[in-house]
Amino acid sequence: MATVPEHFVPAVDTDPAEDHIGPFYLWREEGADIAFCETGIITSERHTNNLGNVHGGVLMTFADFTLCAVGKTGSGDQAIVTVSMTTQFLKGTKAGGWLHGYGAVSRRTGSLVFVDGRLCDGDDLLVTFSGVGKRIRAG
Repeated sequence: MATVPEHFVPAVDTDPAEDHIGPFYLWREEGADIAFCETGIITSERHTNNLGNVHGGVLMTFADFTLCAVGKTGSGDQAIVTVSMTTQFLKGTKAGGWLHGYGAVSRRTGSLVFVDGRLCDGDDLLVTFSGVGKRIRAG
């Protein structure tokens, strides 16, 4: 079974659905010169479909979590709510691994953020996604 890499912390008690499917993990660094975010999940048998692969719905939920985490990083926003997301499944994977996600903001407007991202199992690219999130401002 995989282990959580150093620097990652559980992202719990923020979204009941994500807590139920996860736990998801987050590594975020924010400062004057950096805004970095990577996400992760250790998959288990409860995340699989009837073929023994990690279920596409779990991967889509993980992609959605990653989209919002990346979109929020460095913005000061309280939250990001997904408006739309396109997902491409490139390769399946079995349970028991550490999956990690990352992405980049391609554009941020006053009310929206546009993110492109990837989910991987080690060096294997599993999913690419792009999406738009609604920015929820803090305060």
